[in-house]
Amino acid sequence: MPSTLTIPKWAREYFERGYAQRWDLPPVSDRVRLETERLWDQLGLSAGAWVLDLGCGHGRHALALAQRGAKVVGTDFAETLLRRAKVLGADLDGSPRWVRGDMRRLPLPSEFFAGAILIDAFGFFETDDENEAVLAEVRRVLAPRGRFVLKVVNGAPIRAGFRETDREEREGVVVNISRQLMLGPSRMIERVVVTGSRGSGEYERCQRLYNSADLYGALKRTGFTGVELFANPSGASFEPATSSTIWASANVAQSNRSVDLRPISGRNPL
Repeated sequence: MPSTLTIPKWAREYFERGYAQRWDLPPVSDRVRLETERLWDQLGLSAGAWVLDLGCGHGRHALALAQRGAKVVGTDFAETLLRRAKVLGADLDGSPRWVRGDMRRLPLPSEFFAGAILIDAFGFFETDDENEAVLAEVRRVLAPRGRFVLKVVNGAPIRAGFRETDREEREGVVVNISRQLMLGPSRMIERVVVTGSRGSGEYERCQRLYNSADLYGALKRTGFTGVELFANPSGASFEPATSSTIWASANVAQSNRSVDLRPISGRNPL
């Protein structure tokens, strides 16, 4: 990971320790498999296509894509999550290649991937410039005519019905959350206290809250075309005020030179 780029301290602590304590790190579920079927269609994939799972976490979508026949590279900065991804994919033929790196400067070649996904892993940097640097990197590594699908929480209903505290209980784990909203740009800062069988700790979690106009603008500014917004990966109509999540699909335009995408199936990005 380039030394000039630093991961926020809260993110290192939360994603290396707190995330697993809070959510466990389960294998691929039926829900993830169903989402992956829809992502496959949205990306227009075929067997053997190279796909990037950016911010892959412990690899569930990457593994589900690999099970369908894609050649997948999963990237994340959290060593804990990548170790779990390797365990989950150990017995899978054609398991994804796991790469530790900073999504603002990926250690991957330009114009290589036929498709890319960024699921629940966008908006965690301090500034809009840094977050849009992530999108610019996705555009760089996608081949001409490559497709991109991004999922984020919809900030509009969160702000409208803001909850200062929450409590979660599941499988012997208790999570207490307190929140505050920051403006300019809109961000939510959470204090997350976890106690339970998987370990205990106190963490901070910070996330940019995008509404549909914010996200559409960020994708357009970073050079994506054909941007469409949906409420879920099946393509349900997006309602700006009420949809809980924003699923965005976008394209990289054809370049001026002639490009044959067939070699993408045989080349190696690493």
